[in-house]
Amino acid sequence: TNKDSSTESTTITDSTPSAPSTPEIKKKDKEVTRSTSRRSARVHKRDPIIAPGFGTQKDILQLSSDLGLPTEAVSAIMESRGRGIRGTKRRGGGDDVSATVPTTPVSTAWADFMQEEATTTAAATKTTATETTATVTDTADAKLEEKKKKKTSKVETGTQRTYAVPLERDWLTDGKPSKSKKPKTAKSGGGVLVQTGTLDCSSVGRSKRPMKQPYDIFSPTIIPLQEEHQQVKKVISSSTACHSLAITTSGKVLGWGRNEAHQLTQDVPLNVGTPTLLDIPTSSKIVDGAIGKSHTLLLDDEGQIWATGSNKSGQCGIKSSVERVSNFKKAVVLGKDVVIVQVSCGEQFSVALSQEGHLYSTGSSEFGQLGNGETGEYFVTASKLGFANCQLFTRRSVFCHAPGEKNYGGANDAKVVPLQGEDIALQSIACGKHHTVAIEASCRSSDSDEENPPPPRVFTWGCGDYGCLGHGKQADEYFPRLLGFLSSGHLWDANNATRSFAGTHCSMVLTERGHVYYWGKHKSAGEATMRPSLLEELANNGHVVTQVGGGGQTVVCSTANAVTVSWGQGPHGELGYGFEQKSSARPKFVSALDKCRIMDVSCGYGHTLFVIQNDDDDDKEALKGLDTLEDTTMEELQTLLESSAAEAASKAAAAAEGKASKGGRSKKR
Repeated sequence: TNKDSSTESTTITDSTPSAPSTPEIKKKDKEVTRSTSRRSARVHKRDPIIAPGFGTQKDILQLSSDLGLPTEAVSAIMESRGRGIRGTKRRGGGDDVSATVPTTPVSTAWADFMQEEATTTAAATKTTATETTATVTDTADAKLEEKKKKKTSKVETGTQRTYAVPLERDWLTDGKPSKSKKPKTAKSGGGVLVQTGTLDCSSVGRSKRPMKQPYDIFSPTIIPLQEEHQQVKKVISSSTACHSLAITTSGKVLGWGRNEAHQLTQDVPLNVGTPTLLDIPTSSKIVDGAIGKSHTLLLDDEGQIWATGSNKSGQCGIKSSVERVSNFKKAVVLGKDVVIVQVSCGEQFSVALSQEGHLYSTGSSEFGQLGNGETGEYFVTASKLGFANCQLFTRRSVFCHAPGEKNYGGANDAKVVPLQGEDIALQSIACGKHHTVAIEASCRSSDSDEENPPPPRVFTWGCGDYGCLGHGKQADEYFPRLLGFLSSGHLWDANNATRSFAGTHCSMVLTERGHVYYWGKHKSAGEATMRPSLLEELANNGHVVTQVGGGGQTVVCSTANAVTVSWGQGPHGELGYGFEQKSSARPKFVSALDKCRIMDVSCGYGHTLFVIQNDDDDDKEALKGLDTLEDTTMEELQTLLESSAAEAASKAAAAAEGKASKGGRSKKR
């Protein structure tokens, strides 16, 4: 024992010898003392150390409580110091003395305890593994079940709606739906034909000559007509077309503009400067029509379609592969006793609507504009791609929607699935260059109250450039797809969509209250509107829009209070602002048309057409503020167009002759 002034050092001696004697066995096998301070000595005096590792009685009781073992077992565990059962032989390999000298009995409590813990741990591990396996299996089963549900739910089922058909048309004698299959006769009463934009169809998009001639009209001007054709009912043009039509109250058709593909028939010159009567091989009255870039469709009061012009993609729908139809020919509609009530044309495709609201289309399928779910691409040669176009009007009955489509902002990558269980009917169609906008017919659900019918839905399909389909992304749609933004009920409460309109790359919808929703792009500068947006300049100022037109770079709206607005680019005077201003970023009033009530409006490529009422004295007074095209100007224009046509014909003949002579030399070689 070494003593210090303040501390006592005690050596811990293990008295267990390799071969102890019998008297030594009777003694304690250990002597435990500890270096303590005065304070710790007083503490341990009350709770003495009784186990290795300075364990006290309090520690033994705590371990017994924690382990759930008797105090004797805990004491035995502590005494064994983890050695377990000791062997009887010496480490050195000497003789076995266990027969004469008994060994110190060593408790096996620690080994038993460890064995029990190992068994318990293994069992717990096995249980955990089993539970984990079961959980993983359940998760996999759940995922498989969910995948099966998704697979089986690719086709969404809907509730069939009851539609108000036969459809009402603008030219019917009354607002009641017709019970007969044939549309009723057209209403009487018409207006004055007015145009703004150049009459020189040969220069639009081809020549950059200064627009300073008398026939370059930069303000709305009355186009004089023959006395028997002065009352115009409807004007027709297209955002990609340089020719126009006017339908009179007597059911006659006047045409003017380009005629290179015989879109005005072969009976008129190559370029027609002023409205000229067209020969239609039917005794029925013409009540509606539509034009594409180089083809024309007319609709008579018997519900039949007449077509002429370019047919390279089958856009005339005559069930023939001829590239040009020189005179009006009856189109073919697939089906029995189909009565057509509305037609619309894109650049190289045509769409028709039957009296039952069924959709028909024909022509080019390059961008999915036919709504048949495909583009029909195939290889003509190793380096040439062709498209399987349609040659006759065929019904399209598959409509789609995206259940997860985002209504506001952001890109939309939702999966598109068919609307099954619904035979959808439409009431309005409008075509842009390569896309179509359609509005569902007025309807009510079979299981809802008649006082609260569901609002009509809007569908778009075709080329999605500049967001003209309204789905928030520039992607083509090959089936008519539900426009999610305009399907929200709160938007259409007592303000249902009624008519659709389209420009080259833009779309518009007119509602019952005269509000206009616009999306796409018609201006060369600025960002595209990717989703439908309300024209707040008109809606917030109490304007009730009645007529809308969309052109290549222009949009025109006329209101019920006899004002007209336009905006976009008008290099040929199609905006009607006058020679000093040719563009506007926001809707601007066309001051020349103030107090003029617009019956119809149509925008073409380089011009805009109006039909202005002249029923009463106020209308006649308003018309006095407009200029009238002079006869001398019309004669000068016709002379210019004839010379342009002759020059073009001579160039074409020279090119053909050169090609023929080149072919002859090749044969000689």
